[in-house]
Amino acid sequence: MESKKTILIFGLSSFLGSNIAANLKSEYRIVGTYNETPVNISGVLSIKCNVNNKDMVQKVVLLFKPDITVYAVGLTDMDACQEFPKVADALNTAGVFNVSMASERYHSKFVYFSSAYIFSGEDILCGASDTPVPSSVYGNTIASAEFYIQKSCLNYIIFRCSPIFGRSYNQNDLKWCEAIERSEFLGQKIVCDTKVHTGFVDIHTVTDYLKKAIENNVTNKLLHVTTRDIMSRFDFAKLYLEIFGGNQALLVKGNWKFPQTENQIALQSLSDELRFHLDATNLEAEFQLKIPSIREMILSYKTKLEGSFSAKKIASAGITFI
Repeated sequence: MESKKTILIFGLSSFLGSNIAANLKSEYRIVGTYNETPVNISGVLSIKCNVNNKDMVQKVVLLFKPDITVYAVGLTDMDACQEFPKVADALNTAGVFNVSMASERYHSKFVYFSSAYIFSGEDILCGASDTPVPSSVYGNTIASAEFYIQKSCLNYIIFRCSPIFGRSYNQNDLKWCEAIERSEFLGQKIVCDTKVHTGFVDIHTVTDYLKKAIENNVTNKLLHVTTRDIMSRFDFAKLYLEIFGGNQALLVKGNWKFPQTENQIALQSLSDELRFHLDATNLEAEFQLKIPSIREMILSYKTKLEGSFSAKKIASAGITFI
């Protein structure tokens, strides 16, 4: 009987890391690391590790000898990145250097999750081979990480993703859709941005693509993970509430002041509305599939949750506010 492959996830307590672990633990041996926030996922071993400690990272990789190493650490709050650029650089760039070097040294495939915000927000369709021109501190840090991986690693996969939605395993860190659900349940106003337009991908789809990539031994590829269409968070929330049977009347239009750098090259072609539209033809070709629309993505997500708002309120699904 063939033994299970080992996936080592740096950032097990993150939204991305915990969901990858939970969704793939039945088919792979999962080991994860955390820094300050332990997470308990049945069947998953977790240990404390600081990705900025190079020696500690190397010891962890040597100890578990993973077939796949996933980097799910990072400061993804764009406003926080703008306010604390040194922290953003430490987690989004320097930590990537340490983990990818250890992964390369011990012959493990390195998997990195990047973001559509690596581009400026200009109203164009962005291909995987297009040169990123970030307009934010967050975009700058992940651009540096991508560049390093592509130049220094011999066995990697980069998933460049539109914003990912789903549920968090950290009850103190509700994700955006959970915040919508909470406000809807409490009858509170839901203020959503109308100026920034992106695709939206559910976390289960992201882990499905990761599984396909591992099974197909995808190597040294940068894949765009997104939807066919893009929309604002206000329009997404309206569609989300429509599909789940929530109260759309609670929605209020807002304006998120997108945190931008002083990079005039990145800012010169931008309007008041920003559009981060990824071209995912490379992912379609790699996996022989057609990427869904945002509506189809939400419907798929609802099917995976097996219910509507009312059903979730009965079952609770581990959400503390229900």
